[in-house]
Amino acid sequence: MTSTEGVEHRVLPDSSRSIKESKHTSPESPDESLQQKEDDSPRTVHGLKWVLVCVSLYIGALIYGLDTTIAADIQAAIIERFDNVERLTWVGTAFPLGSVCAVLPTAALYSNFDLKFLFIASIILFEAGSALCAAAPTMNALIVGRAIAGVGGSGIFLGTLNYFSLCTSEKERGRYISGIGVVWGTGAVLGPVVGGAFSTSAATWRWAFYINLVIAALCAPVYIFYLPPVRPPGAPDTTVMRRLGGLDWVGFTASTGAMVCFTMALTFAGSIWAWGDGRTIATFVVSGVVLVLTLLQQYFVVFTNCEAPMAAANIYVPLYYIPIYFAFVHGDSPLMAAVRLLPYIVFLALMNMLSGALLPRISYYWALYLVGGVLMTVGSATMFTVDIDTSMANVYGYSILLGAGTGLVFQAAYTVGGVKTMLRTGSGLDVQRVISMLNLSQLGLQMGSLLIGGQIFQSLAMKNLTHALRGLGLSQQDLRRAIAGTQSTLFASLSPSMKKQAITAITNAMSRVYIISITAGAITVICAMLMKKERLFPAAAPAMVIAGGA
Repeated sequence: MTSTEGVEHRVLPDSSRSIKESKHTSPESPDESLQQKEDDSPRTVHGLKWVLVCVSLYIGALIYGLDTTIAADIQAAIIERFDNVERLTWVGTAFPLGSVCAVLPTAALYSNFDLKFLFIASIILFEAGSALCAAAPTMNALIVGRAIAGVGGSGIFLGTLNYFSLCTSEKERGRYISGIGVVWGTGAVLGPVVGGAFSTSAATWRWAFYINLVIAALCAPVYIFYLPPVRPPGAPDTTVMRRLGGLDWVGFTASTGAMVCFTMALTFAGSIWAWGDGRTIATFVVSGVVLVLTLLQQYFVVFTNCEAPMAAANIYVPLYYIPIYFAFVHGDSPLMAAVRLLPYIVFLALMNMLSGALLPRISYYWALYLVGGVLMTVGSATMFTVDIDTSMANVYGYSILLGAGTGLVFQAAYTVGGVKTMLRTGSGLDVQRVISMLNLSQLGLQMGSLLIGGQIFQSLAMKNLTHALRGLGLSQQDLRRAIAGTQSTLFASLSPSMKKQAITAITNAMSRVYIISITAGAITVICAMLMKKERLFPAAAPAMVIAGGA
């Protein structure tokens, strides 16, 4: 062990070195080798303390997943409080924008500095953002708080991933990392339900963010006293300033600027700025070059894990727009609208677990993506046909198809990428890099699907509603309030026939958002057909399952 500034750190070896050295040692039986790996645990915390550490780390991943989607069903309450419809899209996109901008610099920091310090710093940043959201006096403050929480949440997720990667043996690592994906996914699919419950209760929507402070306070003693300091393998033994100076800050800043400009263009165009406005054009131009480079990078990822971002693009459209559909068409409260998500949520979770169990057994991962892609495409196409006359049973059935297909492939790329990388290079560090890039892909596609979906919905709904309610002398602000939620006073003032026309106009715009899901499903099918028809796991090798999700 080495000591830095009086704090004892566990320095962990790169697993690639142990694998290479094993080739030159005397042969051992498989049982002896496996037992040696099991006994050679790299962590210094055991027993009840380790259980508490694991639970607290998983809770961190859970609240990160929860905050990813918690804004989906509190938007009407937020508009009622702040009355700033033009910036509503930012409430949903600011969190993933903060996360995706932070992935690369955060991953670089975790490769150079003590895990405990960075993880606790991420918790503090996440809670500061949550506190700002909860107490926000204006819409702008709420948006800034969401972005800050997104940055901290990215650090929490990557910190959890690094802890379980570096503090577990090779035999147990897959089980621990798989748990991250399970708890994060649970939080993500329950976000709208929790948000809807708070927005309709006496606690109000603000407690959807205050609750994070309560959870962090409960876990704080474990983070402070039991979380072990861990210095990552390969970290340079130099001063803090030298390590900070060695990071690619220019690249981080440039990519962040491009993503922010692109988000601004898609969010403000058509609502605050006209599409032909010089500011809209300028933001697209500024982000264009780096965006092209990002797409090229995604193109090269296609040959190994092209399916990962497609599932990420698919999952968030129904999470946001199924509750909106039930709120408008059936007059459901935010809580009831979120509860009607349960068929989608349950089948997404069940198929996600089934995918983790099937992949090591069938081993032909292309087949999993083919089935998942077909289900996603069919489910999305049927959701595209939904209108105000569609029965609830049909909507439930369509959402089950969509949830089942998405669940099959949503996290499988972490297993495929992790296993193929380990078999090719034998390096745990390379696996961490692959998972970080998959994280970036998922967060980027999550943000992109919300941005593009929001732009499609807002633009078409405004166009349709203007036509349906022409002659009533309504301002654009009145129409935007109506699009933001059924709590608008506009609906109460309309006759039954006019109200039906207005809801029909909004529902037709909503259905067009599923073009994103149809595209994602179709691309998944094409990618599955182009994949190598190879076994992921050698016939005689034990299955190693690596899962994640952001």
